[in-house]
Amino acid sequence: MLMNRKIFALDLSVEATSAYILICTLAESGTPVTIESAGSFWNDSPEALTRALEELNRHRVIYDTLDSNQMRQYLLNPPDRWETPTESNCK
Repeated sequence: MLMNRKIFALDLSVEATSAYILICTLAESGTPVTIESAGSFWNDSPEALTRALEELNRHRVIYDTLDSNQMRQYLLNPPDRWETPTESNCK
């Protein structure tokens, strides 16, 4: 299982934590994590998903890259690269 319980210690928003769990689920199934693939399971607005992904990116939980078709994909960083809200505010 890719999900790491350390996500709960970061004290992120409910939306960001939910997006993390969704990303883990998609990644475990072998589905590329894109805004479209995540959005098909997301229960809130597309804007809320975008904000959640930005929050995860800001805390280095995820990073994004472009695939060969120029589609943005979201990948998980290892937990030792994650930053707490306090750490990321200091930079």
